[in-house]
Amino acid sequence: MKALILRGGQSSRMGSDKPSLSLRGETLLDRQVNLAHSITPDVFLSVAFSDKGKGHPVPAIPDLEESPGPLGGLQSAFAQDPDSSWLLIACDLPRLSQRDLIRLLDTREGTDVSCFLNPIDGVPEPLAALYHPSAAPKLEAYFQGKNRCARRFLQGLCRNEVKPLDPQALLNLNCPEHLFEFEALHREKITFKEVEVEYFAKLSAEASCDREQLRTSAATVVGLWEEVRLRHHFSLELPQIKPARDNEFIPWDTPLRDNDAISFMPPFAGG
Repeated sequence: MKALILRGGQSSRMGSDKPSLSLRGETLLDRQVNLAHSITPDVFLSVAFSDKGKGHPVPAIPDLEESPGPLGGLQSAFAQDPDSSWLLIACDLPRLSQRDLIRLLDTREGTDVSCFLNPIDGVPEPLAALYHPSAAPKLEAYFQGKNRCARRFLQGLCRNEVKPLDPQALLNLNCPEHLFEFEALHREKITFKEVEVEYFAKLSAEASCDREQLRTSAATVVGLWEEVRLRHHFSLELPQIKPARDNEFIPWDTPLRDNDAISFMPPFAGG
């Protein structure tokens, strides 16, 4: 088995190159490289087609074409070694741990991939998964059909699905507010809370309800928003939403308490 770190790139909302983002004295890239090395000595870095392969902490594997999306890394990895299983690890999953990755190694015979089910919405996660050689020809056929969606490709494979031990293992850093959740989870032990969530306007229409009771492992209000966003596939993004508690707007880093009643409000006009 070999591991491939999906480097990703510039995030407009993060305002920086995510792999170089330092969390608790270690960059995201270095963290994932060290994590992969705890599983296998053969660790590589997925880089862009035009990357010269210099200055990286581990050997680089460039994409075979310009801008193929995250599946381009897997395509290049199988092109280099089609007979090995490849463990993909996205760079921006700072809570992914060795103990959870080890669960992927116990793969059922005859499967194309062993992957995590997201604890929030139960959807298979394509960018923290172990792909086996049988997936290589299916990936080539997928690319030949001009398809690039990683999640859709994964859903077409024969899968072994496992649940991570950490309910926040797949926390993704896509915007500065997500750092609030990461830091809060790091400071305190994960606890489940019973909360009431109220939706307004477009959100209530998309959720098909005005309010609901939820059991959540989120530590902050932004963590709760990310959970309900995934659960209901909301079309609005975080900058368009205002959270409130007791009829007062609150910041995204507000700690979540047991029995909280949190409201999420989209723009009522012009949005």
